[in-house]
Amino acid sequence: MVARASNVDQAKVLIDRDGICVMEGILDAAGLKRVRTALEDGIARDEREGIPVRGFGFDPDARNIRVFDLIGKDPVFTELVEHPIAVELVRHVIGAPFSLSNFSANVTAPGSGAMGMHADQGYVPAPWPPYPMAVNVAWTLDDFTEANGATRFVPGSHRQNHGPEMSDAAKTRPIECRAGSIFIMDGRVWHQTGVNTTSDQTRAGLFAYYVRPFIRPQWNWSLTITPEHLARMSPLMHEMLGFGSNVTSSLESLYLKRGRSDSAGGNPLESRRARDAS
Repeated sequence: MVARASNVDQAKVLIDRDGICVMEGILDAAGLKRVRTALEDGIARDEREGIPVRGFGFDPDARNIRVFDLIGKDPVFTELVEHPIAVELVRHVIGAPFSLSNFSANVTAPGSGAMGMHADQGYVPAPWPPYPMAVNVAWTLDDFTEANGATRFVPGSHRQNHGPEMSDAAKTRPIECRAGSIFIMDGRVWHQTGVNTTSDQTRAGLFAYYVRPFIRPQWNWSLTITPEHLARMSPLMHEMLGFGSNVTSSLESLYLKRGRSDSAGGNPLESRRARDAS
């Protein structure tokens, strides 16, 4: 069983130790209903507009439903990705600022097969550094069970400096938890969607994928976020989606940091060399 945390401080310890942890009861019944309704509406809209929701190359069959661009579909999804618990844990794992690379849904269907083994930072050339480049915060809209295709992971895999082989699927364990939970997963953890062996159960999960800010996001938010939607978003969301200031690419920020460390007074944009020469 994946270790449970009852508060954020415990979660930080468990993520550092295990690369993963579960926090239950984050969404109450009303919150779950609201998110499920928004997801159902988003699936229906994509199908009406001819946007593919099945048959992706990383799935073994066309049973699972996958929905992308959740941020553009309903404000409730924005609330999830900037939920205070999620944000604090993301900052703990990959620092700040960070980017939202993608926010997608994966709904397993009865009889659906397993996704291939992977790590969410699999694009990073090996050997990996001894710290993660990404983190996934998953929101469970149904109970996650081994039978209905709960995400599976390899314990201790976050300590490896490379991604998995397909044969590593034999080492996986299910991430079982109740609807309304989140589980937080270090980007180095080896995992896959599980097989849904039931005859009548679907399993819906939402996966908010955050990365260090120098990594190009999977989703191009500038093509799908409308100006009206953007105007309603917080400064944090602007930053996460790439519409705000990104200090990793701001030369000004380097001078600001230098100015703060050099002196409590004076112009923080003035370099030490310039002041010494004056």
